[in-house]
Amino acid sequence: MLARRLLLLRIVLLVAFLAFAGKLAYLQLLRGGELRHASVRNQLRWVRSPAPRGVILDRTGAVLATNTPAMAAWLVSGEVARDRWDALLARLVAIGIFPDLQTAAAALAEHRRLPSYLPLRLGSNLTMAQVTRVEEEGAFLPGIYLRAEPVRAYPGGALAVHALGYVREIDAEELAARRTDGYRQGDRIGKSGLEKTFEAALRGQDGREEVEVDARGSVLRSVRQVPPREGQTVVLTLHAVLQRAAESALAGRKGAVVALDPRTGDILALASAPSYDPTSMSGRLSPESWAWLQRSHALVNRGLERYPPGSVFKIVTAAAALETGKAHAGSYFYCPGAYHNIRCWKHAGHGTLGITAAIAQSCNVAFMHMAEDVGIASLAKMARRFGLGERTGLEVLPERRGLVPDAGWAKETGRRWQLGDTLQTGMGQSFLTITPLQGARLIAAIANGGKLVTPRLVQQVGDAVIPTAPPTPIGLQPGTLRGIARGLRAVTHGEGTARGLDPALRIAGKTGTAQNPGADHAWFIGYAPADAPTIAIAVLVEHGGHGGAAAAPIAEAVIRAQHTPAGE
Repeated sequence: MLARRLLLLRIVLLVAFLAFAGKLAYLQLLRGGELRHASVRNQLRWVRSPAPRGVILDRTGAVLATNTPAMAAWLVSGEVARDRWDALLARLVAIGIFPDLQTAAAALAEHRRLPSYLPLRLGSNLTMAQVTRVEEEGAFLPGIYLRAEPVRAYPGGALAVHALGYVREIDAEELAARRTDGYRQGDRIGKSGLEKTFEAALRGQDGREEVEVDARGSVLRSVRQVPPREGQTVVLTLHAVLQRAAESALAGRKGAVVALDPRTGDILALASAPSYDPTSMSGRLSPESWAWLQRSHALVNRGLERYPPGSVFKIVTAAAALETGKAHAGSYFYCPGAYHNIRCWKHAGHGTLGITAAIAQSCNVAFMHMAEDVGIASLAKMARRFGLGERTGLEVLPERRGLVPDAGWAKETGRRWQLGDTLQTGMGQSFLTITPLQGARLIAAIANGGKLVTPRLVQQVGDAVIPTAPPTPIGLQPGTLRGIARGLRAVTHGEGTARGLDPALRIAGKTGTAQNPGADHAWFIGYAPADAPTIAIAVLVEHGGHGGAAAAPIAEAVIRAQHTPAGE
Protein backbone atom coordinates (compact mmCIF):
# COMPACT_ATOMS: atom_id res chain seq x y z
CA MET A 1 0.00 0.00 0.00
CA LEU A 2 2.80 2.37 0.93
CA ALA A 3 4.74 1.40 -2.16
CA ARG A 4 1.78 2.29 -4.37
CA ARG A 5 1.42 5.68 -2.76
CA LEU A 6 5.11 6.41 -3.25
CA LEU A 7 4.83 5.40 -6.89
CA LEU A 8 1.85 7.69 -7.35
CA LEU A 9 3.70 10.56 -5.70
CA ARG A 10 6.71 9.98 -7.97
CA ILE A 11 4.43 10.07 -11.01
CA VAL A 12 2.79 13.33 -9.88
CA LEU A 13 6.19 14.90 -9.21
CA LEU A 14 7.49 13.71 -12.56
CA VAL A 15 4.47 15.18 -14.40
CA ALA A 16 4.85 18.45 -12.56
CA PHE A 17 8.55 18.54 -13.35
CA LEU A 18 7.96 17.75 -17.00
CA ALA A 19 5.26 20.45 -17.18
CA PHE A 20 7.57 22.97 -15.54
CA ALA A 21 10.47 21.99 -17.78
CA GLY A 22 8.25 22.19 -20.84
CA LYS A 23 6.99 25.62 -19.91
CA LEU A 24 10.52 26.77 -19.22
CA ALA A 25 11.70 25.40 -22.55
CA TYR A 26 8.77 27.12 -24.29
CA LEU A 27 9.58 30.46 -22.69
CA GLN A 28 13.32 30.20 -23.26
CA LEU A 29 13.50 28.53 -26.63
CA LEU A 30 10.37 29.62 -28.46
CA ARG A 31 9.59 32.99 -26.89
CA GLY A 32 12.97 33.82 -25.47
CA GLY A 33 13.78 36.53 -27.99
CA GLU A 34 10.38 38.18 -27.64
CA LEU A 35 10.47 38.19 -23.84
CA ARG A 36 14.08 39.31 -23.76
CA HIS A 37 13.09 42.24 -26.02
CA ALA A 38 10.15 43.05 -23.75
CA SER A 39 12.43 42.96 -20.73
CA VAL A 40 14.88 45.33 -22.36
CA ARG A 41 12.02 47.54 -23.46
CA ASN A 42 10.92 47.80 -19.84
CA GLN A 43 14.41 49.06 -18.99
CA LEU A 44 15.17 51.11 -22.15
CA ARG A 45 12.81 53.53 -23.82
CA TRP A 46 13.08 55.70 -26.90
CA VAL A 47 11.92 59.24 -26.24
CA ARG A 48 11.33 61.76 -29.04
CA SER A 49 13.34 64.97 -28.93
CA PRO A 50 11.21 67.64 -30.66
CA ALA A 51 13.10 69.71 -33.22
CA PRO A 52 13.30 73.47 -32.75
CA ARG A 53 11.31 75.28 -35.43
CA GLY A 54 13.26 77.44 -37.81
CA VAL A 55 13.59 81.09 -36.83
CA ILE A 56 11.88 83.88 -38.78
CA LEU A 57 13.82 87.11 -39.33
CA ASP A 58 13.00 90.53 -40.77
CA ARG A 59 15.02 92.03 -43.61
CA THR A 60 17.64 93.43 -41.18
CA GLY A 61 18.10 90.18 -39.24
CA ALA A 62 15.83 91.12 -36.33
CA VAL A 63 14.26 88.00 -34.82
CA LEU A 64 10.47 87.83 -35.23
CA ALA A 65 9.94 84.18 -34.25
CA THR A 66 12.30 81.85 -32.40
CA ASN A 67 12.28 79.12 -29.74
CA THR A 68 12.79 79.03 -26.01
CA PRO A 69 13.42 76.01 -23.76
CA ALA A 70 10.52 74.84 -21.63
CA MET A 71 9.38 71.80 -19.68
CA ALA A 72 6.60 69.52 -20.91
CA ALA A 73 4.69 66.71 -19.21
CA TRP A 74 4.47 63.44 -21.15
CA LEU A 75 2.44 60.31 -20.53
CA VAL A 76 3.17 56.62 -21.21
CA SER A 77 -0.33 55.22 -20.73
CA GLY A 78 0.85 51.59 -20.59
CA GLU A 79 2.40 52.29 -17.21
CA VAL A 80 -0.90 53.36 -15.64
CA ALA A 81 -2.97 50.63 -13.99
CA ARG A 82 -6.70 50.73 -14.64
CA ASP A 83 -7.51 51.52 -11.04
CA ARG A 84 -5.08 54.47 -11.04
CA TRP A 85 -6.60 56.57 -13.84
CA ASP A 86 -9.11 58.50 -11.73
CA ALA A 87 -6.50 59.42 -9.14
CA LEU A 88 -4.09 60.43 -11.91
CA LEU A 89 -6.70 62.71 -13.50
CA ALA A 90 -7.40 64.43 -10.20
CA ARG A 91 -3.72 65.12 -9.56
CA LEU A 92 -3.15 66.47 -13.09
CA VAL A 93 -6.04 68.88 -12.59
CA ALA A 94 -4.73 69.90 -9.17
CA ILE A 95 -1.30 70.62 -10.67
CA GLY A 96 -2.91 72.72 -13.41
CA ILE A 97 -1.92 70.65 -16.43
CA PHE A 98 -5.65 70.39 -17.19
CA PRO A 99 -8.28 72.98 -16.20
CA ASP A 100 -10.88 70.45 -15.05
CA LEU A 101 -11.66 66.75 -14.83
CA GLN A 102 -13.82 66.75 -17.96
CA THR A 103 -11.03 68.18 -20.11
CA ALA A 104 -8.50 65.81 -18.58
CA ALA A 105 -10.72 62.77 -19.15
CA ALA A 106 -11.32 63.73 -22.78
CA ALA A 107 -7.60 64.25 -23.44
CA LEU A 108 -6.53 61.01 -21.80
CA ALA A 109 -9.30 59.06 -23.52
CA GLU A 110 -7.82 60.21 -26.82
CA HIS A 111 -4.34 59.14 -25.70
CA ARG A 112 -5.50 55.71 -24.54
CA ARG A 113 -6.68 54.89 -28.05
CA LEU A 114 -3.07 55.06 -29.22
CA PRO A 115 -0.32 52.43 -28.57
CA SER A 116 0.27 52.29 -24.82
CA TYR A 117 4.06 52.45 -25.10
CA LEU A 118 4.15 55.76 -27.04
CA PRO A 119 5.06 58.82 -24.94
CA LEU A 120 2.44 61.51 -25.53
CA ARG A 121 2.57 65.18 -24.58
CA LEU A 122 -0.04 66.30 -22.05
CA GLY A 123 1.08 69.85 -21.39
CA SER A 124 3.92 72.11 -22.50
CA ASN A 125 5.59 75.28 -21.26
CA LEU A 126 4.90 74.31 -17.64
CA THR A 127 5.47 76.85 -14.91
CA MET A 128 8.19 76.33 -12.34
CA ALA A 129 5.52 75.60 -9.73
CA GLN A 130 4.00 72.90 -11.94
CA VAL A 131 7.39 71.33 -12.61
CA THR A 132 8.14 71.28 -8.88
CA ARG A 133 4.84 69.58 -8.06
CA VAL A 134 5.29 66.93 -10.76
CA GLU A 135 8.74 66.14 -9.37
CA GLU A 136 7.55 66.08 -5.77
CA GLU A 137 4.49 63.93 -6.52
CA GLY A 138 6.20 61.59 -8.98
CA ALA A 139 5.30 58.52 -6.93
CA PHE A 140 1.62 59.37 -7.34
CA LEU A 141 1.86 60.18 -11.05
CA PRO A 142 2.46 56.84 -12.79
CA GLY A 143 3.40 57.15 -16.44
CA ILE A 144 4.06 60.92 -16.22
CA TYR A 145 7.50 62.24 -17.20
CA LEU A 146 9.04 65.68 -17.56
CA ARG A 147 11.02 66.51 -20.67
CA ALA A 148 12.74 69.69 -21.81
CA GLU A 149 11.66 70.82 -25.26
CA PRO A 150 11.69 73.98 -27.40
CA VAL A 151 8.50 76.05 -27.61
CA ARG A 152 7.70 78.82 -30.07
CA ALA A 153 8.50 82.32 -28.85
CA TYR A 154 7.83 85.72 -30.42
CA PRO A 155 10.25 88.36 -29.06
CA GLY A 156 8.06 91.17 -30.37
CA GLY A 157 4.90 89.78 -28.78
CA ALA A 158 2.10 90.42 -31.26
CA LEU A 159 4.43 92.18 -33.74
CA ALA A 160 3.52 91.13 -37.32
CA VAL A 161 1.34 88.32 -35.97
CA HIS A 162 -1.06 88.43 -38.93
CA ALA A 163 1.86 87.74 -41.25
CA LEU A 164 3.65 85.25 -38.99
CA GLY A 165 0.60 83.33 -37.77
CA TYR A 166 0.80 80.90 -34.86
CA VAL A 167 1.41 77.24 -34.02
CA ARG A 168 -0.87 74.93 -32.09
CA GLU A 169 -1.25 71.24 -31.28
CA ILE A 170 -2.25 69.20 -34.30
CA ASP A 171 -5.92 68.25 -34.36
CA ALA A 172 -7.44 64.88 -35.21
CA GLU A 173 -8.27 65.80 -38.81
CA GLU A 174 -4.78 67.11 -39.56
CA LEU A 175 -3.21 64.11 -37.83
CA ALA A 176 -5.18 61.68 -39.96
CA ALA A 177 -4.07 63.49 -43.11
CA ARG A 178 -0.42 63.95 -42.16
CA ARG A 179 0.52 60.93 -40.08
CA THR A 180 2.59 59.60 -43.00
CA ASP A 181 4.66 62.79 -42.77
CA GLY A 182 5.78 61.77 -39.30
CA TYR A 183 3.31 63.77 -37.22
CA ARG A 184 2.13 62.28 -33.93
CA GLN A 185 -0.48 63.15 -31.35
CA GLY A 186 0.71 66.16 -29.35
CA ASP A 187 2.90 67.62 -32.12
CA ARG A 188 2.60 71.29 -32.91
CA ILE A 189 1.91 72.55 -36.40
CA GLY A 190 1.59 75.93 -38.12
CA LYS A 191 -2.07 76.92 -38.09
CA SER A 192 -2.05 80.25 -39.91
CA GLY A 193 0.17 82.78 -41.66
CA LEU A 194 3.73 81.98 -42.63
CA GLU A 195 3.95 79.40 -39.85
CA LYS A 196 1.42 77.40 -41.86
CA THR A 197 2.65 78.23 -45.35
CA PHE A 198 6.24 77.21 -44.57
CA GLU A 199 5.43 74.40 -42.12
CA ALA A 200 7.53 71.88 -44.04
CA ALA A 201 10.61 74.13 -43.96
CA LEU A 202 10.16 75.44 -40.43
CA ARG A 203 9.27 72.13 -38.79
CA GLY A 204 12.71 70.53 -38.71
CA GLN A 205 13.32 66.85 -37.95
CA ASP A 206 12.76 65.34 -34.52
CA GLY A 207 15.55 63.49 -32.77
CA ARG A 208 15.40 60.46 -30.46
CA GLU A 209 16.97 59.60 -27.15
CA GLU A 210 17.22 56.11 -25.68
CA VAL A 211 17.02 56.26 -21.90
CA GLU A 212 17.25 53.64 -19.16
CA VAL A 213 14.45 53.69 -16.62
CA ASP A 214 13.88 51.92 -13.32
CA ALA A 215 10.82 49.95 -12.24
CA ARG A 216 9.00 53.18 -11.40
CA GLY A 217 9.78 54.63 -14.80
CA SER A 218 12.26 57.21 -13.53
CA VAL A 219 15.05 57.99 -15.99
CA LEU A 220 18.38 56.62 -14.78
CA ARG A 221 20.66 57.56 -17.68
CA SER A 222 20.79 58.41 -21.34
CA VAL A 223 22.04 55.49 -23.45
CA ARG A 224 22.32 57.12 -26.87
CA GLN A 225 20.94 60.04 -28.80
CA VAL A 226 19.95 61.00 -32.32
CA PRO A 227 19.96 64.81 -32.11
CA PRO A 228 17.07 66.78 -33.64
CA ARG A 229 17.64 68.95 -36.68
CA GLU A 230 16.39 72.53 -36.48
CA GLY A 231 14.03 73.86 -39.14
CA GLN A 232 15.16 76.23 -41.85
CA THR A 233 15.48 79.97 -41.33
CA VAL A 234 12.93 82.14 -43.13
CA VAL A 235 13.90 85.75 -43.92
CA LEU A 236 11.11 88.24 -44.63
CA THR A 237 11.03 91.54 -46.48
CA LEU A 238 9.33 93.17 -43.47
CA HIS A 239 11.18 95.92 -41.64
CA ALA A 240 10.55 95.50 -37.91
CA VAL A 241 10.94 99.25 -37.26
CA LEU A 242 8.28 100.18 -39.81
CA GLN A 243 6.07 97.30 -38.71
CA ARG A 244 6.19 98.47 -35.10
CA ALA A 245 5.47 102.07 -36.14
CA ALA A 246 2.46 100.93 -38.15
CA GLU A 247 1.05 98.84 -35.31
CA SER A 248 1.63 101.59 -32.76
CA ALA A 249 -0.14 104.14 -34.95
CA LEU A 250 -3.09 101.74 -35.41
CA ALA A 251 -3.42 100.99 -31.70
CA GLY A 252 -6.98 101.23 -30.44
CA ARG A 253 -8.49 101.15 -33.94
CA LYS A 254 -9.63 98.56 -36.43
CA GLY A 255 -7.82 98.70 -39.73
CA ALA A 256 -4.69 97.93 -41.70
CA VAL A 257 -1.40 99.37 -42.92
CA VAL A 258 0.50 98.03 -45.92
CA ALA A 259 3.83 99.56 -46.93
CA LEU A 260 5.77 98.55 -50.06
CA ASP A 261 9.04 99.42 -51.69
CA PRO A 262 7.57 100.81 -54.93
CA ARG A 263 10.70 99.86 -56.85
CA THR A 264 10.63 96.14 -56.05
CA GLY A 265 7.29 95.28 -54.45
CA ASP A 266 8.93 94.18 -51.19
CA ILE A 267 6.42 94.44 -48.33
CA LEU A 268 7.97 96.59 -45.60
CA ALA A 269 5.00 96.53 -43.23
CA LEU A 270 1.81 94.46 -43.08
CA ALA A 271 -0.17 95.47 -40.01
CA SER A 272 -3.71 94.62 -38.98
CA ALA A 273 -5.66 95.70 -35.91
CA PRO A 274 -6.94 94.55 -33.53
CA SER A 275 -4.20 92.04 -32.89
CA TYR A 276 -3.70 89.03 -30.64
CA ASP A 277 -0.92 87.26 -28.74
CA PRO A 278 0.36 84.29 -30.82
CA THR A 279 1.75 82.59 -27.70
CA SER A 280 -1.70 82.40 -26.14
CA MET A 281 -2.98 80.62 -29.25
CA SER A 282 -0.62 77.68 -28.64
CA GLY A 283 -2.38 76.69 -25.40
CA ARG A 284 -5.95 76.22 -24.28
CA LEU A 285 -8.08 79.30 -24.86
CA SER A 286 -10.74 80.22 -22.36
CA PRO A 287 -14.30 80.58 -23.70
CA GLU A 288 -14.06 84.33 -23.00
CA SER A 289 -10.86 84.69 -25.05
CA TRP A 290 -12.30 82.73 -27.96
CA ALA A 291 -15.49 84.80 -27.89
CA TRP A 292 -13.46 88.02 -28.04
CA LEU A 293 -11.43 86.74 -31.01
CA GLN A 294 -14.63 85.90 -32.86
CA ARG A 295 -16.38 89.15 -31.95
CA SER A 296 -13.47 91.42 -32.87
CA HIS A 297 -12.36 89.40 -35.92
CA ALA A 298 -8.83 89.79 -34.55
CA LEU A 299 -7.63 86.72 -36.45
CA VAL A 300 -8.51 88.38 -39.79
CA ASN A 301 -5.63 89.97 -41.72
CA ARG A 302 -7.36 93.20 -42.70
CA GLY A 303 -4.53 94.15 -45.04
CA LEU A 304 -5.74 91.39 -47.38
CA GLU A 305 -9.49 91.95 -46.89
CA ARG A 306 -11.67 93.93 -49.28
CA TYR A 307 -13.29 97.30 -48.60
CA PRO A 308 -14.98 100.04 -50.66
CA PRO A 309 -12.10 102.31 -51.70
CA GLY A 310 -13.84 105.66 -51.66
CA SER A 311 -11.92 108.57 -53.12
CA VAL A 312 -8.55 106.82 -53.40
CA PHE A 313 -10.07 105.26 -56.54
CA LYS A 314 -10.21 108.71 -58.11
CA ILE A 315 -6.59 108.13 -59.15
CA VAL A 316 -7.90 105.44 -61.52
CA THR A 317 -10.67 107.71 -62.78
CA ALA A 318 -8.17 110.50 -63.47
CA ALA A 319 -5.87 108.07 -65.29
CA ALA A 320 -8.75 106.82 -67.47
CA ALA A 321 -9.77 110.38 -68.36
CA LEU A 322 -6.22 111.48 -69.18
CA GLU A 323 -5.37 108.34 -71.17
CA THR A 324 -8.54 108.53 -73.29
CA GLY A 325 -8.13 112.25 -73.92
CA LYS A 326 -11.38 113.12 -72.12
CA ALA A 327 -9.30 115.31 -69.81
CA HIS A 328 -5.89 116.98 -70.04
CA ALA A 329 -3.63 119.24 -68.05
CA GLY A 330 -5.67 122.30 -69.06
CA SER A 331 -9.11 120.83 -68.33
CA TYR A 332 -11.47 122.61 -65.94
CA PHE A 333 -14.56 121.41 -64.15
CA TYR A 334 -17.35 123.34 -62.49
CA CYS A 335 -18.71 122.03 -59.21
CA PRO A 336 -21.99 123.59 -57.99
CA GLY A 337 -22.21 121.03 -55.15
CA ALA A 338 -24.07 118.25 -57.01
CA TYR A 339 -24.23 116.40 -60.33
CA HIS A 340 -27.17 114.30 -61.53
CA ASN A 341 -28.65 114.75 -58.05
CA ILE A 342 -25.58 113.18 -56.43
CA ARG A 343 -24.03 115.52 -53.88
CA CYS A 344 -20.41 116.52 -53.67
CA TRP A 345 -18.92 116.12 -50.20
CA LYS A 346 -18.66 119.94 -50.20
CA HIS A 347 -22.33 120.83 -50.43
CA ALA A 348 -21.61 124.47 -51.30
CA GLY A 349 -19.54 123.30 -54.27
CA HIS A 350 -15.91 123.84 -55.25
CA GLY A 351 -16.61 126.20 -58.11
CA THR A 352 -14.27 126.01 -61.10
CA LEU A 353 -11.14 123.91 -60.66
CA GLY A 354 -8.56 122.14 -62.80
CA ILE A 355 -7.56 118.50 -62.59
CA THR A 356 -4.75 119.12 -60.07
CA ALA A 357 -7.14 120.91 -57.72
CA ALA A 358 -9.82 118.28 -58.36
CA ILE A 359 -7.43 115.59 -57.07
CA ALA A 360 -6.14 117.77 -54.23
CA GLN A 361 -9.64 118.64 -52.99
CA SER A 362 -11.21 115.31 -54.00
CA CYS A 363 -14.12 116.98 -55.77
CA ASN A 364 -16.86 114.42 -56.39
CA VAL A 365 -18.47 116.41 -59.19
CA ALA A 366 -15.25 116.65 -61.19
CA PHE A 367 -14.75 112.90 -61.04
CA MET A 368 -18.37 112.17 -61.89
CA HIS A 369 -17.84 114.30 -65.01
CA MET A 370 -14.73 112.26 -65.89
CA ALA A 371 -16.49 108.93 -65.23
CA GLU A 372 -19.43 109.86 -67.44
CA ASP A 373 -17.14 111.03 -70.22
CA VAL A 374 -14.98 107.87 -70.30
CA GLY A 375 -17.79 105.36 -69.58
CA ILE A 376 -17.76 102.32 -67.35
CA ALA A 377 -15.94 100.07 -69.84
CA SER A 378 -12.86 102.33 -69.99
CA LEU A 379 -13.02 102.96 -66.27
CA ALA A 380 -13.10 99.24 -65.45
CA LYS A 381 -10.33 98.53 -67.96
CA MET A 382 -8.08 101.11 -66.31
CA ALA A 383 -8.83 99.69 -62.87
CA ARG A 384 -7.71 96.27 -64.05
CA ARG A 385 -4.53 97.74 -65.54
CA PHE A 386 -3.74 98.88 -62.01
CA GLY A 387 -4.26 95.30 -60.81
CA LEU A 388 -7.63 95.82 -59.14
CA GLY A 389 -10.20 93.04 -59.17
CA GLU A 390 -7.45 90.38 -59.12
CA ARG A 391 -5.12 88.95 -56.51
CA THR A 392 -1.75 90.67 -56.43
CA GLY A 393 0.38 87.53 -56.70
CA LEU A 394 1.25 87.34 -53.01
CA GLU A 395 1.34 83.55 -52.86
CA VAL A 396 2.39 83.03 -49.24
CA LEU A 397 -0.80 84.35 -47.60
CA PRO A 398 -4.47 84.07 -48.63
CA GLU A 399 -5.79 87.33 -50.09
CA ARG A 400 -9.10 88.58 -51.44
CA ARG A 401 -9.59 89.50 -55.09
CA GLY A 402 -11.69 92.61 -54.68
CA LEU A 403 -14.28 93.61 -57.28
CA VAL A 404 -14.25 95.89 -60.31
CA PRO A 405 -17.89 96.05 -61.48
CA ASP A 406 -19.04 96.88 -65.01
CA ALA A 407 -22.05 96.29 -67.26
CA GLY A 408 -21.01 92.68 -67.92
CA TRP A 409 -20.75 91.95 -64.21
CA ALA A 410 -24.15 93.57 -63.66
CA LYS A 411 -25.73 91.35 -66.30
CA GLU A 412 -24.17 88.21 -64.78
CA THR A 413 -25.56 89.12 -61.37
CA GLY A 414 -29.05 89.98 -62.64
CA ARG A 415 -28.67 93.75 -62.38
CA ARG A 416 -29.07 96.49 -64.94
CA TRP A 417 -26.17 98.93 -65.14
CA GLN A 418 -27.25 102.55 -64.78
CA LEU A 419 -25.54 105.90 -65.33
CA GLY A 420 -25.66 106.41 -61.58
CA ASP A 421 -23.57 103.27 -61.15
CA THR A 422 -20.92 104.71 -63.44
CA LEU A 423 -20.88 108.02 -61.55
CA GLN A 424 -20.65 106.26 -58.19
CA THR A 425 -17.85 104.03 -59.48
CA GLY A 426 -15.90 107.07 -60.65
CA MET A 427 -15.96 108.34 -57.05
CA GLY A 428 -14.90 104.96 -55.64
CA GLN A 429 -18.32 103.84 -54.42
CA SER A 430 -20.92 101.63 -56.16
CA PHE A 431 -19.97 97.94 -55.89
CA LEU A 432 -16.20 98.55 -55.98
CA THR A 433 -13.98 96.80 -53.44
CA ILE A 434 -10.20 96.67 -53.08
CA THR A 435 -7.77 95.43 -50.46
CA PRO A 436 -5.25 97.66 -48.67
CA LEU A 437 -2.51 95.62 -50.38
CA GLN A 438 -4.05 96.46 -53.76
CA GLY A 439 -4.25 100.10 -52.68
CA ALA A 440 -0.53 100.12 -51.86
CA ARG A 441 0.22 98.49 -55.20
CA LEU A 442 -1.92 101.07 -57.01
CA ILE A 443 -0.10 104.04 -55.51
CA ALA A 444 3.26 102.31 -56.02
CA ALA A 445 2.52 102.28 -59.77
CA ILE A 446 2.29 106.08 -59.73
CA ALA A 447 5.38 106.37 -57.55
CA ASN A 448 7.60 104.20 -59.76
CA GLY A 449 6.59 105.69 -63.08
CA GLY A 450 3.79 103.39 -64.21
CA LYS A 451 4.91 99.85 -63.34
CA LEU A 452 2.86 97.23 -61.52
CA VAL A 453 4.89 95.38 -58.89
CA THR A 454 4.29 91.90 -57.51
CA PRO A 455 4.33 92.04 -53.69
CA ARG A 456 7.02 89.91 -52.04
CA LEU A 457 6.91 89.06 -48.33
CA VAL A 458 9.53 86.29 -48.11
CA GLN A 459 13.00 86.79 -49.53
CA GLN A 460 14.75 83.60 -48.40
CA VAL A 461 13.89 80.12 -47.08
CA GLY A 462 16.97 78.25 -45.93
CA ASP A 463 19.49 78.64 -48.73
CA ALA A 464 16.83 79.31 -51.37
CA VAL A 465 16.42 82.96 -52.34
CA ILE A 466 12.95 83.98 -53.50
CA PRO A 467 13.51 86.23 -56.51
CA THR A 468 11.80 89.56 -57.00
CA ALA A 469 9.38 89.50 -59.91
CA PRO A 470 10.16 92.22 -62.46
CA PRO A 471 7.61 95.06 -62.47
CA THR A 472 5.15 95.13 -65.38
CA PRO A 473 4.61 98.44 -67.24
CA ILE A 474 0.93 99.30 -67.39
CA GLY A 475 1.35 101.62 -70.36
CA LEU A 476 0.49 105.05 -68.95
CA GLN A 477 1.67 108.07 -70.89
CA PRO A 478 4.27 110.30 -69.17
CA GLY A 479 1.77 113.17 -69.24
CA THR A 480 -0.79 111.08 -67.39
CA LEU A 481 1.71 110.18 -64.67
CA ARG A 482 2.88 113.78 -64.31
CA GLY A 483 -0.68 115.10 -64.09
CA ILE A 484 -1.69 112.63 -61.39
CA ALA A 485 1.57 113.12 -59.47
CA ARG A 486 1.01 116.90 -59.36
CA GLY A 487 -2.43 116.34 -57.93
CA LEU A 488 -1.18 113.87 -55.32
CA ARG A 489 1.52 116.31 -54.25
CA ALA A 490 -1.10 119.03 -53.90
CA VAL A 491 -3.17 116.82 -51.56
CA THR A 492 -0.68 117.52 -48.75
CA HIS A 493 -0.40 121.27 -49.43
CA GLY A 494 -2.60 124.36 -49.54
CA GLU A 495 -6.26 123.34 -49.73
CA GLY A 496 -5.50 119.64 -50.09
CA THR A 497 -7.42 117.09 -48.04
CA ALA A 498 -4.26 115.98 -46.16
CA ARG A 499 -2.60 119.37 -45.79
CA GLY A 500 -1.71 118.78 -42.13
CA LEU A 501 1.12 116.35 -42.91
CA ASP A 502 4.73 117.29 -42.20
CA PRO A 503 6.06 119.03 -45.35
CA ALA A 504 9.60 117.93 -44.51
CA LEU A 505 8.64 114.32 -45.32
CA ARG A 506 7.56 115.33 -48.87
CA ILE A 507 4.56 112.99 -48.93
CA ALA A 508 2.28 112.69 -51.97
CA GLY A 509 -0.98 110.83 -51.68
CA LYS A 510 -4.74 110.62 -51.82
CA THR A 511 -7.30 110.54 -49.03
CA GLY A 512 -10.54 108.61 -49.15
CA THR A 513 -13.79 108.44 -47.21
CA ALA A 514 -15.72 105.32 -48.14
CA GLN A 515 -19.42 104.97 -47.40
CA ASN A 516 -20.60 101.70 -45.89
CA PRO A 517 -23.09 100.58 -43.25
CA GLY A 518 -22.24 102.53 -40.11
CA ALA A 519 -19.58 105.24 -39.98
CA ASP A 520 -17.44 105.81 -43.08
CA HIS A 521 -14.12 104.04 -43.57
CA ALA A 522 -11.04 106.28 -43.76
CA TRP A 523 -8.33 105.76 -46.40
CA PHE A 524 -4.98 107.22 -47.29
CA ILE A 525 -2.63 105.92 -49.98
CA GLY A 526 0.60 107.73 -50.71
CA TYR A 527 4.36 107.64 -51.23
CA ALA A 528 7.49 109.48 -50.14
CA PRO A 529 9.71 111.28 -50.85
CA ALA A 530 7.58 112.64 -53.65
CA ASP A 531 10.55 113.27 -55.97
CA ALA A 532 12.32 109.90 -55.40
CA PRO A 533 9.91 107.48 -53.69
CA THR A 534 11.28 104.68 -51.50
CA ILE A 535 8.01 103.77 -49.78
CA ALA A 536 4.41 103.42 -50.93
CA ILE A 537 1.74 103.01 -48.29
CA ALA A 538 -1.96 102.29 -47.87
CA VAL A 539 -3.84 102.90 -44.62
CA LEU A 540 -7.41 101.81 -43.93
CA VAL A 541 -9.19 102.70 -40.69
CA GLU A 542 -12.56 101.00 -40.31
CA HIS A 543 -15.28 103.51 -39.45
CA GLY A 544 -12.56 106.14 -39.10
CA GLY A 545 -14.41 108.91 -40.91
CA HIS A 546 -12.33 111.33 -42.97
CA GLY A 547 -9.15 109.95 -44.51
CA GLY A 548 -7.17 113.13 -43.95
CA ALA A 549 -7.92 113.13 -40.23
CA ALA A 550 -7.79 109.40 -39.39
CA ALA A 551 -5.65 107.58 -41.96
CA ALA A 552 -3.12 110.14 -43.22
CA PRO A 553 -1.44 110.69 -39.80
CA ILE A 554 -0.88 106.91 -39.53
CA ALA A 555 0.87 106.91 -42.89
CA GLU A 556 2.93 109.89 -41.75
CA ALA A 557 4.07 108.00 -38.63
CA VAL A 558 5.28 105.04 -40.70
CA ILE A 559 7.05 107.24 -43.24
CA ARG A 560 8.70 109.19 -40.43
CA ALA A 561 9.96 105.91 -38.93
CA GLN A 562 11.63 105.11 -42.24
CA HIS A 563 13.56 108.37 -42.04
CA THR A 564 14.79 107.99 -38.46
CA PRO A 565 18.29 106.54 -37.93
CA ALA A 566 16.82 103.32 -36.48
CA GLY A 567 14.64 102.89 -39.54
CA GLU A 568 17.37 103.26 -42.11
